[in-house]
Amino acid sequence: MKKVFLVLMSTLAVLLLGACTLAPAQEAPAEETEAPASTEATQAPDAAQADGSVEPFSYTTLTGDTLDQSVFTDHKLTMVNFWATWCGPCVSEIPDLIKISKDYADKGFALVGVNVDNSDVDGVKQFIADQGMTYPVIFADGFFLDEMQGYQYIPTTLFYDSTGKQVGQAVVGSNSYEDWSKLIDALLEQAS
Repeated sequence: MKKVFLVLMSTLAVLLLGACTLAPAQEAPAEETEAPASTEATQAPDAAQADGSVEPFSYTTLTGDTLDQSVFTDHKLTMVNFWATWCGPCVSEIPDLIKISKDYADKGFALVGVNVDNSDVDGVKQFIADQGMTYPVIFADGFFLDEMQGYQYIPTTLFYDSTGKQVGQAVVGSNSYEDWSKLIDALLEQAS
């Protein structure tokens, strides 16, 4: 019994050190709200349609670019990382995510950051610039907001195939470049 307790406590400690709890103020609202001014969703994807295609959508990233369904359709694997500027484990893995995004760009891989705290638009934009984040970042909205429902910790990372269907398991907590690489390599191999 003592051994089981120690294992449970160790697991809890690892989870708490590698992830942040979403406080009620940061959790997704229970009812629909308008998107923040800097994130415009024309239509959220409904993952895969009956014919296996991704429903068209368009968002404006926090750097002013457009993120649309091609983030799924043009890639074998898309990694969606939910994070916040106030979350230490989220912030600590950003340099590795930047490197992953660059290193896997020519391998049919894309990375999207989804910020779950849209209370300080200018602060998040400045944070993205200061960190040198080169992958697209949007606020949680539409499809991406729906996908975050039910998760209490960030960072939470989900993976999708070219049809917008989730593949693999959700990854809760931060990871190193090496750990992400192993997982991405395995998922890309499955997608081939």
